[in-house]
Amino acid sequence: MNSRKASVLISIVFWIVATIASGLASETTDVTIKRDVWGVPHIFAATLADGAYGLGYAQAEDRLEQIFSNYREAIGRTAEVNGAKSVEQDFKQRLAGHEAVCRKRYPELPAEVRAMCEAFQDGVRAFLAEHPEKRPANALEMEPWMVPALNRLIIFNWPMGAANRKLALRNEWHFFSNQWAVRPERTADGAALLLIDPHVHLEGAFRFHEFRMHAGGCDLSGFAAAGMPFLGLGHNAFLGWACTTGGPDTTDIYVEQTDPSNPKRYRYDDGWRDMISETVTIAVKNAAPVVRTLERSHHGPIALREGKKAFAIACPYFDQIDVVTESYRMMTARNLGEMDAALAMNQLMEQNVMCADVEGNIRYVRTGRVPIRPPGFDFNRPVPGDTSKSEWLGIHPMKDLVQVLNPPTGYMQNCNIGPDMMARGLGLDFMKYPLYIRGVGPGAINSRGRRAVELLEAHSKLTVEDAMAIALDAHADRCESWQKALRNAAEKEGLDKSRGGADPAALHKAVETLLAWNGVMDHESVGATLYRGWRQFIGDHKLRPDSSAKALLDALGETVAWLKKNYGTSEVTYGQVNRIRRGDRSWPFSGGDSGGGDMTLRAMASTLDGKVFYGHSGQNWTQLVQFRRGAVRSWSATPFGESDDPASPHYADQAEKLFSPGKLKPTWFLPAELEGNIESTKVLRRPQK
Repeated sequence: MNSRKASVLISIVFWIVATIASGLASETTDVTIKRDVWGVPHIFAATLADGAYGLGYAQAEDRLEQIFSNYREAIGRTAEVNGAKSVEQDFKQRLAGHEAVCRKRYPELPAEVRAMCEAFQDGVRAFLAEHPEKRPANALEMEPWMVPALNRLIIFNWPMGAANRKLALRNEWHFFSNQWAVRPERTADGAALLLIDPHVHLEGAFRFHEFRMHAGGCDLSGFAAAGMPFLGLGHNAFLGWACTTGGPDTTDIYVEQTDPSNPKRYRYDDGWRDMISETVTIAVKNAAPVVRTLERSHHGPIALREGKKAFAIACPYFDQIDVVTESYRMMTARNLGEMDAALAMNQLMEQNVMCADVEGNIRYVRTGRVPIRPPGFDFNRPVPGDTSKSEWLGIHPMKDLVQVLNPPTGYMQNCNIGPDMMARGLGLDFMKYPLYIRGVGPGAINSRGRRAVELLEAHSKLTVEDAMAIALDAHADRCESWQKALRNAAEKEGLDKSRGGADPAALHKAVETLLAWNGVMDHESVGATLYRGWRQFIGDHKLRPDSSAKALLDALGETVAWLKKNYGTSEVTYGQVNRIRRGDRSWPFSGGDSGGGDMTLRAMASTLDGKVFYGHSGQNWTQLVQFRRGAVRSWSATPFGESDDPASPHYADQAEKLFSPGKLKPTWFLPAELEGNIESTKVLRRPQK
């Protein structure tokens, strides 16, 4: 064969190989998951849909059972797995209509949003295909509309809680969170700072999954609910956002007057209307299906009947699906203008939303989907549903809501307090807004809000270390006033008598310890234990700092007696009674409930189990972000760990090494920072449809 023919043959071979390789390459896309030393996945992909595929795979590795339990809860199918105890919970979700609305309206979502939903679930399926033995008992056939249904489940806790309050029911959820933002002129490094600190339940749908993603020109750090590909709270390379509970009034109760001769009809103006009835069948494990009837007026589902009255829940979120679209637009926003455009969709539940960006801006919006109410009715309680005069007149645009941009204070915080209390000298004309837009009256404050303002005011040049200390602050708000009351009581009454079951010597020691205590609910402190117990008994007896000296000392004596009974001594460190638990292990932590209903900034609600208060809701996932153009950095921690597998080293590593000692870990948001901190690397081949 001459050289020319050989050259042609070689060229043909190379063309064939290149064509085959090109064909193979076009059929799959590489998605890389690099897990850092805390087990947090950092996903690298060409597009956001590819990134969602990688996140679905990573979440399945970490939280497979939780993904399916979240979907089941959202669509009202938990009784199939949990039995009769979950029937009422399932019925509530059927009443909210998550499945019906999302099935019907899913095709209306933007193509890029649907692509992420579908790719995410494909990633979960890819993991299951590789590991069929790990398919959990609660698995169901995933469908893309379940993603917005899950998002609705999460936001509906707020408007449905408002409905419950108006019905004077007792099954509402309570949430509390922290957030604050500081402009560059008040930081040591000349870069804006943002604290993201949601305080919610540590289990269930609110046990979030942390991740980083670098895909499609978008860099993300934060968390998602298990079963979702969209950033819940967090930041990108340009800005970040935090949310805390509090906001306008979004949901109402209408009283329908039913026909005495036919309770399926209700009066409206001069005529009668038929209620819409739907039979709901709830499958129940190891039992017969439960059949219920769901009734609706044109105002909404009937939640309660009393005699001839039917109470309908009117909620402007019932027919909505675009909270996933708003989440997508928030996480891809590159400036505050784009963030405002996303928030203007009014899909988020009633929340305090706080933002900071690389330009040094800080922004606050008290957001929510707020009905325009007609005058002449008190919408703080159930209103007449038998007249068209009480009908809503539309939805308020975002410009009508309470908002602040770059206040003269250079900082603001909202730890579930009124917007007028976010900083000293904020300059907000709060009372110009109607009450149902404000949500609260003037001066609404709590222990965490007071402490946040105190600390932020004290730092004119806030360092990152200062900011971390504020995020993890465990000082008991206004404890000094109680210490003063105790000193006065001891001087007035003396300590030579047994009180509350405690002998004089033990009582004297307790007073001495409390008066010398520095006010910090530190897990190594004996004074913190005495203070928590004392405030608990003070609350039980409804005492105040100006209550009688005898009553205050008796309450302390009860504390000492309780400690001696349960621990054999009153010299008990706070970490012995205040702990975080996962599985059969527990760890001490500082902060939490400081007694009497007050929380430290590092809040954690606890329940007494035997001799120990175990945290169950509070500082769920914390992230501090520093915004520099091109060099955004952040730090984070969670009370447990990244994985749900008890055999994983990341099942409770953050509980032991971060949450207990009170530390935040670097997120290694920038890829260059991640190098040297990688525990594992996995490359996925995503099939292209």
